[in-house]
Amino acid sequence: MRDVLRFKISVVVLSMLLCQFAVGQAVYGNIVGTVNDPSGAAVPNAQVKISDLDRGVSYRTTANTSGNYEQTHLLAGRYKVDVTAAGFSPFETTAIVQIDSSTRVDARLGVQGESTQVTVTAETPLLKVDRADVSTTLTTNELEELPILNRNLTQTLLITPGTQINDWNHAAAENPQAGYQIDVNGQQFTANGFLLDGTENESAILGIAVINPNIDSLEEFKVTTSDYDAQFGSVAGALLQATTKSGSNSFHGSAFEFVRNDKFNANDRFSGLNLPLRWNQFGGSVGGPIKKDKLFFFGDYQATRRRRAASTIATVPTASERAGDLRGLLGNFICSDGSTSATPCASPWMVPTTEGGLIPAQGGMIFDPSSGDSSGANRAAITTNGQPNVIPVPAAVTNILKFLPMPNTNAGAIFNNYIGSGSEHYDSDQVDGRIDYNYSEKMHLFGRYTIADFTLSAPGAYGSEAGGPSLNGIFFAGSSLDRNQSLALGTTYTFNPSLISDFRFGIYRYRIRVQPNGVGSAPAADAGFPGLNLGSVETSGMPAFYVNGNGGFNFGYALGINQCNCPLKETENHFQWVNNWTKTKGNHTIAWGADIRRAQQQRIPSDSHRSGEINFFDSVTGSSDIDAATGGSVTTGSGLAAFLLAEPGTFARYFTGIGFHPGLRQTRLFFYGQDAWRVTHKLTLNYGLRYENYLPQTAASPGGAGSFDPNTGEVLVAGVGSVPLNMGVKPYNLGFAPRLGIAYQATQRTVVRAGYGRSFTPAGLGAVFGQAPDYDPPITNPQSINSPNGYTPVFSLLSGPPVPTNPPIGSNGRYPLPDGLSVSYFFNPPSSYRIPLADSWNLSIQHEFTPTLTAEIGYVGNVGRHLFVNPNVNQAALDPNCMADGTCSDWNLRRHFFQLFGLTQPIYQTCNCDNSSYNAMQIKVQKRASRGLDFLLTYTYGKAMANTETGSAFANNLDWWQDHGPANYDRTHTLTVSYVWELPFGRSRHWGGETSGVVAALLGGWDLSGITTVESGLPFTPNVSNAPLVFADLNQDRPDLIGNPSVPNPSANLWFNPAAFTAPQGIGRNGDVRHNSFRGPGLYNFDVSLGKVFTVAEGKTLEFKWETYNATNHVNLANPNPTVDVSGAGQITAATAMRQMQFGLHFRF
Repeated sequence: MRDVLRFKISVVVLSMLLCQFAVGQAVYGNIVGTVNDPSGAAVPNAQVKISDLDRGVSYRTTANTSGNYEQTHLLAGRYKVDVTAAGFSPFETTAIVQIDSSTRVDARLGVQGESTQVTVTAETPLLKVDRADVSTTLTTNELEELPILNRNLTQTLLITPGTQINDWNHAAAENPQAGYQIDVNGQQFTANGFLLDGTENESAILGIAVINPNIDSLEEFKVTTSDYDAQFGSVAGALLQATTKSGSNSFHGSAFEFVRNDKFNANDRFSGLNLPLRWNQFGGSVGGPIKKDKLFFFGDYQATRRRRAASTIATVPTASERAGDLRGLLGNFICSDGSTSATPCASPWMVPTTEGGLIPAQGGMIFDPSSGDSSGANRAAITTNGQPNVIPVPAAVTNILKFLPMPNTNAGAIFNNYIGSGSEHYDSDQVDGRIDYNYSEKMHLFGRYTIADFTLSAPGAYGSEAGGPSLNGIFFAGSSLDRNQSLALGTTYTFNPSLISDFRFGIYRYRIRVQPNGVGSAPAADAGFPGLNLGSVETSGMPAFYVNGNGGFNFGYALGINQCNCPLKETENHFQWVNNWTKTKGNHTIAWGADIRRAQQQRIPSDSHRSGEINFFDSVTGSSDIDAATGGSVTTGSGLAAFLLAEPGTFARYFTGIGFHPGLRQTRLFFYGQDAWRVTHKLTLNYGLRYENYLPQTAASPGGAGSFDPNTGEVLVAGVGSVPLNMGVKPYNLGFAPRLGIAYQATQRTVVRAGYGRSFTPAGLGAVFGQAPDYDPPITNPQSINSPNGYTPVFSLLSGPPVPTNPPIGSNGRYPLPDGLSVSYFFNPPSSYRIPLADSWNLSIQHEFTPTLTAEIGYVGNVGRHLFVNPNVNQAALDPNCMADGTCSDWNLRRHFFQLFGLTQPIYQTCNCDNSSYNAMQIKVQKRASRGLDFLLTYTYGKAMANTETGSAFANNLDWWQDHGPANYDRTHTLTVSYVWELPFGRSRHWGGETSGVVAALLGGWDLSGITTVESGLPFTPNVSNAPLVFADLNQDRPDLIGNPSVPNPSANLWFNPAAFTAPQGIGRNGDVRHNSFRGPGLYNFDVSLGKVFTVAEGKTLEFKWETYNATNHVNLANPNPTVDVSGAGQITAATAMRQMQFGLHFRF
């Protein structure tokens, strides 16, 4: 009752506030101005007529007593402005309107009888005098002319200040539209918002664009990164607003094709290969009148066809290793005092053998997991005829190895001895259709529908059935069939010149279907491994085998191997109703409105492959007493040996649950009010209040989701017994978000702006909606079996894993969580449910040097609160005294839920409890087209701090502060220069303007455009693969720093000194290296485009384009291998793409 009462009070308070706030601009722009007489005095009651030059409709308004006027809700495009007043001559000009922007047209009327006709087009001024938002708008010309790889609209976000590509990406099969995942001003990419024609275009689950628009379909594109109007919510990073073109009274359109292939590309920096590529993108658009001045249409089509061969260097077992001969893995001798030597020790550490003998211990020596004690100590080395590291291989292992190819390169090598190759097939087809109808001068209606289909398939490095690592540059193995759809409907009605309302309705559907290659086959069962391929389609195909450490390689299908979340079935629906009202009263423009959304989802995933993900570690065949004595300087055992012996160290899979129908639903209620008050001719205030309520997600039907009660150790089954459909999560009813912007025009050419705003964002990946509740029992049983100490195998693969079972559901909707089944969704307590938010602020100064050239410098900052993290709260706690209390050999004794309920598996708490911060100086210099030159220069000097990103767990889930440091995407310096330049040669240009005929045709029509990016390096954290003294299942074991990590002249061969680190010394502690305390190489990229425009006929042009990406073929190295105790530590083996060329033809009419 208390929560209901709080909600009702919140709504009442909000309603009162809305009444006091007296512009739905997500689709529209506006024209504002002041009417003055020749002396500069205001002319009240002047009549203003604004005519749409493309669609033939007119709007009328009247200047107020201060001479100010404003016309809102104008579609982007060209307009004519006529101003008349008794006793004065008329004023006339033309103007360009952009979405969510104000075009200022001030009219100084002449004395009666004098003509005051202005013929120069008044574009949206660069000097922004009436708003404090930090934003950048790209016009159609910029979007079409800039060299944008794959013509990917979302990439253009990177030319705005404060932006960086996230270090983590969704699998290609789940993001076939290739939406860039870009972090903005220190906020995670899931905090961005994307509106397409004023309706939601961002997946509520994945946090990426649903429709990545065809550039030929767009009128313009605006990016706002701070101080959004109160109308905009569900965003804390960048607000992307794209508006599609509408038809007009004349027919217009385009046809295009762009091509790339390997003949024009540079060789890879490391492999030296330039593999076959065929990439074609083609399509066109057309728009025009159905009925002049009334009814218009616009449509477009774009298709992409990509056939790409690729290869990768991988490791496969040699013939001798497959036979059990692992003597090649033997390393240094181990002396009795724990030191090591390349030659036999004078006083060796002697170990027993499985044949009853004694031999000197060596690094990489294989020990029998069934010998010794349960802690992994006192084990016997495996020998055959006295030879160490010659082990027996069961027939089932031999059979599964037949799916793996034999080495084909680096003869005799046991690492990097195989080159795998294959071909990716990718097709996409996207269609837009739009109708605009001017029912009357008071009412405008529009509708737009988009459908995009995608198919993708690729093999793994070891072929289709065996899978394995994805091929270089493809980052996926498997097959997918996806379809995305979007519908937007809208109407605007003008009650009178001072009161306008608009309504929009939007739907999107995001449908994903992913399968592994080899679906329907049962390779594990055929080989002799029971309990993996269980006879269903979902459990068919190759399981995921992770052979870690000494002699390691991976094969099969899984997110961790080749980004195949397969099988995956997902359908996401989103419905939206928006109503905005705008009232102009005096010098106030008052807006208020509501935005109601309903999200639906059904996601049946395989984040853990349903036929099993099996990990094999060195320690399973190692010796714990030797590893502890050497402090990790030498490791015993081999992951390859554990695999050959069929002795896994961990096992995980998603197992189909009881059989309820999965699905989630959520209602989102947004309301706002705001006022744009022109206090004086120099000072404008924008202030408002937004309210957002994300009601807790609910199961679509009883049993359709689950949660966990940490107080009782029970699963909660949604909608069954006393468990409500929302699983008891309490709504957060205090989602108030104030907004304030101040713009002060200090001089005619200088504006000072300041802003503050609070923004809520539902993020993605299940924190607020979409994934976690139906990842839990009873819908999904995420089975997870872990060794109690890292040395004891979890079971023999020859006998198979245990089959998880659920106890009967009690009448109260609860049952005890079985050991071995993980949960990932619960708030503790249920009232701790919060929506991630950011408090943002900015202060900037902008100066206009000429009407087409401005410079801006500003400070932008924010703090993020209640950010989504998903820590494993059942991790074994570090314990420096575990030797004394006997828990070093059994980590389960240090697990919280083992002590309470005997649970050993990971248990992931849903927690909106993380924080972040961002502070930056941002500089922007912009020149709007004059003498044919358009350019934008942005520079950011900033710092983004975080504990973790994208909801991931921490290195140590019980010590979050250890992960506090620079965010993974933090770059201290970023400089970007973009430009479009019509070269000043030929007819009507600066040079050769009087030429004609062939000379004019050859000399004129050239344009040059480009994007240059210079960035400092990304951070990284050194780690160790073996930390024998930690005695806990941390997500990342960090080393101790014991020397100078710097090297002279760092390069790809050695970026830092791995010898400066050692495994953490001392029992029960992680190393002292801080999170992201080292930096990798910087980045320099120069993309350029040269175009030649031919005039085919009046109003018809054909443009030839030659685009080059990374034109200088600069080697932009990735970060180095951060694992300091493995071969290749500190080395860099990857780089971004080398030079690529693209050619295109673009016909316009």
